[in-house]
Amino acid sequence: MRAVLQDRYGPPEEALRVAEVERPVPKEDEVLVRVHASTVTRGEAMGVRSVEYRFTRLFNGIRRPRRTFFGSELAGRIEEVGAAVTEFRVGDEVFGIEGGANAEYVAVRESGVIAQKPTGLTYEEAAAMPDGSLLALSCLRPAFPLRGKSVLVYGAAGSVGTAAVQLLAHHFEAEVTGVCDTKDVELIRSLGARDVHDRFREDFTKSGKTYDVIFDAVGKHSFRRCRRSLKPGGIYISMDLGFMYHVPLLALTTRFVGSRRATLGIGRYRKEDLVLVKELVETGKYRPVIDRRYALDEVVEATRYVETGQKTGNVVLRVSEAAPGEQPEPAAKHEEEVPA
Repeated sequence: MRAVLQDRYGPPEEALRVAEVERPVPKEDEVLVRVHASTVTRGEAMGVRSVEYRFTRLFNGIRRPRRTFFGSELAGRIEEVGAAVTEFRVGDEVFGIEGGANAEYVAVRESGVIAQKPTGLTYEEAAAMPDGSLLALSCLRPAFPLRGKSVLVYGAAGSVGTAAVQLLAHHFEAEVTGVCDTKDVELIRSLGARDVHDRFREDFTKSGKTYDVIFDAVGKHSFRRCRRSLKPGGIYISMDLGFMYHVPLLALTTRFVGSRRATLGIGRYRKEDLVLVKELVETGKYRPVIDRRYALDEVVEATRYVETGQKTGNVVLRVSEAAPGEQPEPAAKHEEEVPA
C-alpha cells in the first residue's frame, strides 16, 4: 500500500515522501480501515520542520521522528475486523484519529478515537472534522460552563477556530466574537459568530469590549495584551506554550494573583467527543470547512500551503477512490467550501 513517510526533519520536499509499505494486519481488538480521505493539520506541518517548535522533539524524537508514518485524521471504510471487535462490522463507514492516517490502510483499535461517519457527509468532509473539533472541545474545558458567556475566538478561521466558533454558538450557546483575516469575515459570521473583527483593520484589545473567555486558537496573541479585554474572573486560553514557554508558569501564577486567569489549552482526542461531533453534524449544528483538496501524491504541496498559515479551515488529502455506491453525494448544507 502507499503511505506518506517522514524519517527526518526539514523542508516538506526533503522530509516527506510517498512510499510502498506493507499493509497492516489488524489485531484482535482492531479494525482495518481503507482510508479514502485524510488531511494535513497545522500541528503536523509544524512538526515537519520542527524548527520553531523544537520543544516538540522531546516527544517526537530529538534527531529524527520516532514515528515515520504521517497524518492523523481519517475517513474510510472498514475492510477487516479483529476477532474481539463487537462495535464495528466490515463495510462500516467511519472517521476519526489515528497516527499514520496518510496511508491507504490503517489499523485502529476499536476503543480508539473512531466512530461511524456522520450520515450524508462525503469521506473528504468527514476527514476534515476530528482534529479541530476535538482540540477545541478539550481546550475550552477550563472555561466550562460556557452557556451565556461572552467568548472571543482569536484565529477563528483555522481548523480549531472554525470548530470552536460552531461549538460555542450552536452547542454551548455562548455569545461568540471571532477575530480573523479579511477574507474570512463573512465565513466566520455564517458559522455563528455574532461579531467578527477583521484583524487587519481593528485591534479588539482597543475596542473597550470585555469578554468572559478569550480563546487563542492559534497561539499568536498573549495574556499581557488580552488582559484588559477580560472581565473580572475571566480566563485567557492559549493553544501555544508562548514565548520562552512561559504560559504554563503564567497559568500557575494567575491562579493566585489577580482575578483574571491564563491557562494552556491541553488538547486531547476522546472517542466520546467524536461521537458528540457526529451528532451535532447530523442535527445541523456543525459543518466541516474545507479550504483545499490535494491528492496523496501532492502531500508536499499540501504541507507547504499549511505552513503559510493562510489556510481557512482544513486541507484535505484524497487518499483512495471509493467504489461506485460507496461514496455519498456532498451535502451542501453541511460543508462550507472556501475558494482557493
